[in-house]
Amino acid sequence: MTIRPRLAAGRLRSLRRRLLTVLAAAVVVPVVLGAAPVGAAAGSTRSGEAADTSRVERVLVISIPTLSWEDLQLAELPNLNSLLDDSVIGDLSVRGVRRTTSAGDGYITMDAGTRARGSVAFDGLAFQVDERYGTGPAEEAFERRTGRAPEEAIFSLALPAVVERNEGLRFDAQIGALGDALGDAGVQRAVIANADRGVPGLEVTYGREAVLGLMDGAGVVPAGQVNEALLVDDPVAAFGIRLSPDAVEEAFDKVWNGDDRTVVLVEASDVVRADAYRPFVAPELRRDFLIQALEASDEMIGRLLEQVDPATDAVMVVGPYHAGGRTHLGVAGLWQEGQEPGLLRSASTRRSGFVTTVDIAPTILQLLDVERPSSMEGRPFERGSTGGDAAERRDFLIEANDAAKFRDAMVAPVAQAFVIANVILSALAVLALAYGGRRARGIGGFCALVLLGVLPATYLAGALDFHRYAEGWYWTFLGAVGLGVATVATLLARRFPDALIITLSIVLGLQFVDVVRGAPLQVNTVFGYSPTVAGRFAGFGNLAFAQIAGAAVLLAALVANRIGGRRGARAGIALMVVTLVMVGMPMWGSDVGGVLTLVPTTIVMGMLMLGWRIRARTVVWVGAATLAVIGLFAAVDMARPADQRTHLGRLVERIGDEGFQALETVVLRKLGANLSVLTRSVWTLMVPVILIFLAALVWRSRGRLRAIQEAIPELRAALVGLMVAAGLGFALNDSGIAVPGLMLGVVNGSLVYLVLAVRVGGTEEADDDARSEPARAGAGP
Repeated sequence: MTIRPRLAAGRLRSLRRRLLTVLAAAVVVPVVLGAAPVGAAAGSTRSGEAADTSRVERVLVISIPTLSWEDLQLAELPNLNSLLDDSVIGDLSVRGVRRTTSAGDGYITMDAGTRARGSVAFDGLAFQVDERYGTGPAEEAFERRTGRAPEEAIFSLALPAVVERNEGLRFDAQIGALGDALGDAGVQRAVIANADRGVPGLEVTYGREAVLGLMDGAGVVPAGQVNEALLVDDPVAAFGIRLSPDAVEEAFDKVWNGDDRTVVLVEASDVVRADAYRPFVAPELRRDFLIQALEASDEMIGRLLEQVDPATDAVMVVGPYHAGGRTHLGVAGLWQEGQEPGLLRSASTRRSGFVTTVDIAPTILQLLDVERPSSMEGRPFERGSTGGDAAERRDFLIEANDAAKFRDAMVAPVAQAFVIANVILSALAVLALAYGGRRARGIGGFCALVLLGVLPATYLAGALDFHRYAEGWYWTFLGAVGLGVATVATLLARRFPDALIITLSIVLGLQFVDVVRGAPLQVNTVFGYSPTVAGRFAGFGNLAFAQIAGAAVLLAALVANRIGGRRGARAGIALMVVTLVMVGMPMWGSDVGGVLTLVPTTIVMGMLMLGWRIRARTVVWVGAATLAVIGLFAAVDMARPADQRTHLGRLVERIGDEGFQALETVVLRKLGANLSVLTRSVWTLMVPVILIFLAALVWRSRGRLRAIQEAIPELRAALVGLMVAAGLGFALNDSGIAVPGLMLGVVNGSLVYLVLAVRVGGTEEADDDARSEPARAGAGP
């Protein structure tokens, strides 16, 4: 039974009409206004344009690891700030294979153009010919490890370990892909970096990971400098040493002006040293060391920029890995003469303001008009929206980074709270059925609607800047919106189970409206995605799909029941088809795993609602239909410009270049990720919660289950559809158990409401009699 205020019938009908009008306007108006993504907004998913159509002869890559946009506010950096204000800039997602990105991981990923991992212990071991390592020449150590003597200026001893490590991963990373592509095209490569560090009395740690960013498949870079000659003693600098601006400038002049086509990577190694020095100094001094390193690096950058020719050169600024002990977004920028400043994006992210480490190598290759190897999953930088003036662009990028960190910190608490709330809700439902009356059941049903209403609240929270305030305001907002959704649904309900229909419509409708508008509410929300995690930047995330699938399947059954007959069944199937289109269209949901899940779910559920029998050959037809729908969406994606294609289109491209091994890699990677989190995720608890609740219902409330089945026969088809969706959702989405777990959360809330609100015997009095019927039966005559 639902809770509703005691109003006169006329006032209640008037209130319902007004609320329905408001609700319709809230859904229809945003859809109409948002039919196209909001291109002017900083975070829009509007298709980008190439950063510049002209090609260049030389590319200077300035690497400033560990740096965030917020860090740039700490010091006076006239050279770097002037460069970035005239550039297309963005937040750089440095996520690789793991959430934490080491120096080796960042540079190897940059070089491979796809996610890869370094070897940690060996990543910094790069040397020049005639340097010593251990007790002998470094080139002898390289020959022992690789079987060949180095013929180039710089070589990495980490190569064998890095290759072996990535062979065991399912990303098909080609180590040295960028270096090989540049070398084959006759482009010179050079690295100038030295982040060596140590503590007096201890062995020095080599910090030359930057070599990994431009080395070829043989582990070498033809030119540059990484030896101790780049360093000078400085008693007030981190570890007592720093880069010599004169030595860096001299090394740069040799390689920059020696060849027509050149890529030179220069690392702000003093910033790396300052970050590594943090554990050895008092907290109040750490900022001073960073400021000193930034100012020294800015002086060095100013000298380098004096040798850049605007007519033939381009400059990139990248921060390929985050600082130690904290996960954040890095700095990215691209400057070319005549290019209008704005916000970066790429086909990988499809969202203005964000690019990834895997996009760096394709960008360098495009600037030099070199063909991108098919092994690279990244795509070139593009210019997205303008993002306002330089200050507004920086503010947006800083805010996005702060929001991402807040979101990542809240994911686990919100997920745990949602699961615990489902456990409590199920327990209260059992108690209400066993010992409560109509009022207790009404309160329990209302609480179920509140819990379901929290789901859209988590996305609406993305429109507000909760990262600026205390967490308590965030929790208060979630509760208030959930309460508001439940209240509106209760007021608008006219009969059983209208309140649940309205609530599920809000859950589903918000997702559809949002994705049509470019999915702004998916970014940095707990059940959406964040650029620090970098699993997705556009469309529906896995947890959003879980809610969509659960809500759509249940809503389709309820709508079919409300309309009735075959017309109702067709309406329910139509709702599932609309959901499939919203999930699968490349310009909207672009969720391949969602399509693979929803096609079988829709077919099975539709057949059951139409009264058709499911036979063994049905499985074949379901498989064929699934492939046909995926093929249709892939064709739509491939018909779009290359810079607008989603991961589905890029996967088709890779299959065309590499065969079905590319598809096998993706499938095995997803399965491996799913199984790895099965026993470590809080969402795993949702499975026993549902099973225990169902067992309790069968034991204590069979009459209510029969009443629900009689009132909503289509629910049986929905439950079968949900089983299919949960199983396939687990197998085909790399969030693993979180997908069926959250889906079951939607099911649990809905089932609690139905069990508590259904009337047994057709009247409220009969409902109470039915509850006490077992006691009377045992009392005797």
